[in-house]
Amino acid sequence: MKYKIILADPPWSYENENTGGNMCSGSKAKYPTMSLEEIKSVDIASISDKNCVLFLWTTTPLAQEGFEVMKAWGFKYKTTIYWRKIMSLGMGFWFRGQVETLLVGIKGKVKAFRSQRPNFIQSKAGRHSQKPYEMYGLIEEIAKKHDLYPMIELFARHKREGWSALGNQVPKEEQRLLRC
Repeated sequence: MKYKIILADPPWSYENENTGGNMCSGSKAKYPTMSLEEIKSVDIASISDKNCVLFLWTTTPLAQEGFEVMKAWGFKYKTTIYWRKIMSLGMGFWFRGQVETLLVGIKGKVKAFRSQRPNFIQSKAGRHSQKPYEMYGLIEEIAKKHDLYPMIELFARHKREGWSALGNQVPKEEQRLLRC
C-alpha cells in the first residue's frame, strides 16, 4: 500500500548516554533508539505515494538531523509546526527546551494546504515522547480537506482509527510491516 500521509516519530539517539537530574532518564532508558544512519535507511520509498506529505517529529537539538532524514527519505521541507509542552521546567543542557518540532515536507505534487490554523499548538506533555492528540486532529483535518488518504504513523505507540501503524508498542496484529 502507498500512503499519502506519513507521520513519523523516530527513536532518535542522542550523543549523550543519559539525561535528567539523575542522568538516567534519557530516551535510551525508555526504548531502543536508532542511529541517524539507521533512521535514514528506513525504506520510506516503498510505502510513500508519488504525491505524499511527511510529518516528521524532531527535537530542537536534532533539527539538523531531522532535515537530513527528510532529504534521505525523498521529501522537500515546506514548514514547521511547533508544540509547546505545558510542563514545569522542560529539559535540556543549553536551555530548558519546552517545544518539539514537527517538520512538514512533501514529495511529488502536493498543493499548499492554505490552512488557517496556526503552526503552533500548546498542550500538556504526557509520558516520555508521547505526542499531543491535537496534532492528529490537525493532520486528519488536512487529510480530509485535501483527500490525502491513506495515512500511516511510523514508530507509533498505539493504533489510531483511520491510520495504519507501525511501532514496537503497537500489537503485531494491528501493524503494517515495513522493511528497514
